[in-house]
Amino acid sequence: MSAEASKKPDNPSTYEIVVNGQLKEVPAATVTYASVGAIAFPEHAGNGDITFVITYRKAHEPKEGSLTEGGTVEVKHRGTVFNVTFTRRS
Repeated sequence: MSAEASKKPDNPSTYEIVVNGQLKEVPAATVTYASVGAIAFPEHAGNGDITFVITYRKAHEPKEGSLTEGGTVEVKHRGTVFNVTFTRRS
């Protein structure tokens, strides 16, 4: 783990997550499918022709799995990891 990742968030009311290898802060413990997709690919946020494929691990609840459209996951203060790709709907 890098020194950056081992630091506590500057603001204890924020949560540090890793999205596609990049450290990001979110304001709440519960994140949604749409919010994680928008963090990973802001240029595709709200695009109805795009479907995100999101997997995660090291979460608070549930601990790991796939985040599907309309779903949420409770993250830890630090270290929850998301891998996000997207596909175009045909």
